[in-house]
Amino acid sequence: MRINLVTPFAEKDAVKALGARWDASKKLWYIVNVTDLTPFLRWIPNMEAAMEGSDAAPQMTKPRSSPPKPTKDSAPSKPVIEVPHCGCNVLPWEDCVHTAIP
Repeated sequence: MRINLVTPFAEKDAVKALGARWDASKKLWYIVNVTDLTPFLRWIPNMEAAMEGSDAAPQMTKPRSSPPKPTKDSAPSKPVIEVPHCGCNVLPWEDCVHTAIP
């Protein structure tokens, strides 16, 4: 099953080292038939869609938080893309055991 990843340019080498592939026509990184999605959690934009039909579903956890709900008084803003966190206690720009390149 193919899963498209939301990968910032600064993290392209990390996702490539984990085995992701580049789709030049869509200009995005993706993975195919990966049994353990844990190393890719920070780049999967929609965990529920990624887990559908996947054998890795029992190993996955839901993201810790969800984007804030807009209120009728709030001004329109840019869409929020939430990248699920793997659960490690590190800052988003630091590597953890799941994303560190050996």
